[in-house]
Amino acid sequence: MKKIYAFVLAFLPLLSFGQFSVEWQSDSIKEGNPGDDVGFYYNLTNTGSQDIDITWIFTHDTVSSQDPNTGENIWQDYMCEGLFVCWPYTKRFNTFTLEAGEEIEMYHHIWMMRGDEADTGTFHSTAIIFEEGDSANTVQTFNVTLHIVPLDTIFDNFNGKQIAVVDGDTFELYEGGWVPLGMKAADRFAAVLGQNAPNPFNGLTRIEYALNSGNGSMKFHDLTGKLVMERALNQQQGVLTLQGELDAGIYFYSLWEDGRMIDSKRMQVVK
Repeated sequence: MKKIYAFVLAFLPLLSFGQFSVEWQSDSIKEGNPGDDVGFYYNLTNTGSQDIDITWIFTHDTVSSQDPNTGENIWQDYMCEGLFVCWPYTKRFNTFTLEAGEEIEMYHHIWMMRGDEADTGTFHSTAIIFEEGDSANTVQTFNVTLHIVPLDTIFDNFNGKQIAVVDGDTFELYEGGWVPLGMKAADRFAAVLGQNAPNPFNGLTRIEYALNSGNGSMKFHDLTGKLVMERALNQQQGVLTLQGELDAGIYFYSLWEDGRMIDSKRMQVVK
């Protein structure tokens, strides 16, 4: 029996049982409004001393991604390998190298293309991630779910102020943007990045944002991860308008403050 154990132990170094770990960084179930691009995040870490090849594969029920009346594809899901490499929804798998000791954040996004206020529904997306050289063929599966909740907004006036009630929460109009009613001016703003509207667009689009300070920037990357444009933001809250600066294609724009990325969203330019 000892000889058998010795034989097995001698071959263990030749086998690979996976040397990467994954940690969730966000909830796996989220809600969004029609037209939202919602992200789910998790970290991949190479815990070994050698570079490894990681493969991810998307699978979902293609029927649930279509309009039941027209058959039009109204849902998209896509993967970003870190901040700068994001693939279009048509790419359903990819293999990349995770270097020894390297850690990257994966962005698993779901986007409801059509932003009609009447749109509702639920979309499930599954990412299967495994190491190419893992002889045990272990896989890690990540299921994410997006529930679309239509906006329910009522506009009114309160003590001479214009207010909006959204899903039971009350906001007032302040310096061109909606902020929670009754908060002090110093507490009014939290760093947030809005989805550009309209999206997709072929002329003009607007992006609402808010910063904790009055100093930030908005960066625009193409599908290859190349930085194609950057705009300085000098107001604590505002709207960035684009018209004609970008060629037709899919872009990812992100809000930055104090050297830190706050959030990232996707836009599409059509010509």
